[in-house]
Amino acid sequence: MILFSVLMIVSCASTSNATDEASIKAKEFNKVSDKGVVYMYRPNRMFAAALSTNIKINGLDAGGTGPGTFFRWELKPGIYSFSAFSAESSAVIELDLKANEHYFIRQDERLGLNGNRPTLTEIKEETAKKEMEKLKLLISAYRN
Repeated sequence: MILFSVLMIVSCASTSNATDEASIKAKEFNKVSDKGVVYMYRPNRMFAAALSTNIKINGLDAGGTGPGTFFRWELKPGIYSFSAFSAESSAVIELDLKANEHYFIRQDERLGLNGNRPTLTEIKEETAKKEMEKLKLLISAYRN
């Protein structure tokens, strides 16, 4: 039991949270005239709640997600590859971003043999906005 408790503490999701004000502003869903705005969110679900999932954009570190969190990136138009990694597997989704558009990617965690398996799915804007209502914004390490 002690070993399990220690493992849970060590493996707890570690993320860099933005301020509450920044989260509220990000959820105004403002478009940017010369960039595409990408939201990647992870719903607050019980499975893999203690695990952080590493995220990359075009192979560069963006940070880690935990349950109930999201990233917001303003990116120049072009093709981008978004990746989610766990100890067991990875998932990749590619988007062709256009200026003045929104894109929403939902990250889910599935049960694997030795841990979590992330999945990435592009979601329609109306659905994503509802699912993101109570989520917290993360500070991303990705710079383009």
